[in-house]
Amino acid sequence: MRSFSKYHGTGNDFIFVQGPVENPSELAQKLCDRHFGIGADGLMYASSSDRADIRMHYFNSDGSEARMCGNGLRCFVRYLLDEGLMDKENFTVETAAGLIPVEAHGDHIVLDLPVNRLKLDESELTMTLDASGSVNVDNVCVYPLFMGTQHAVVFANPEMDIKVLGPQLTKHEIFPQDINVNFVEILDQNSLKVITHERGAGWTLSCGTGVCASAWIAHHTHQTDSTMQVFVPGGALSVKIFDDFVRLSGPAVFIAKGEFKED
Repeated sequence: MRSFSKYHGTGNDFIFVQGPVENPSELAQKLCDRHFGIGADGLMYASSSDRADIRMHYFNSDGSEARMCGNGLRCFVRYLLDEGLMDKENFTVETAAGLIPVEAHGDHIVLDLPVNRLKLDESELTMTLDASGSVNVDNVCVYPLFMGTQHAVVFANPEMDIKVLGPQLTKHEIFPQDINVNFVEILDQNSLKVITHERGAGWTLSCGTGVCASAWIAHHTHQTDSTMQVFVPGGALSVKIFDDFVRLSGPAVFIAKGEFKED
């Protein structure tokens, strides 16, 4: 038997196991299955790092590895502290998307996501952006950008059937690696609503990097101030836009501990 812990960040839920993990892709698919496994949006574990205090590994429920997960990283921080794997509340985490400074205030975790590469490269986007930073995809205005991982931001309107459009855009041919799609509604200068279709998990109750991508685009298209409250189906997150990073603040909540049978 092997132990696990489960946490959620605004409804985006994760299973944590102690590393090393021999076949993380296979284990993620097994454990994250909501009918035959424990059920979660992703699997996470830690390893040592020679660049930061610790390294985070994240696998989506479909077994694909993700460079970064904002809600997952907040939960990762809380997990490390709860398990005694980290003895300080301010530290740096190595991810596949780079080094992320983090800060814990109880169950409230703050991340500073660097904005060092906003544009998608040729392997991630087959069309050229217009002057506004958007592309027209089947008559839908889409803002693609990199926020730790690939995202597309769409300002929703009542005519859109987002339940159909989300999966279509995620798998659209102009995004060769698939993409996370965020549908945004501007509430006022300091608040948004966001719902995200993730390429590795489908519709989720929350996506931290998607919230940051949405807030960045909303601010840089002059629709919001730099400080925002972002409402997602699983709750609310706080975002502040700086010149070279985005600060994401929100809860990381312990759900359960248990054991699972290893094959």
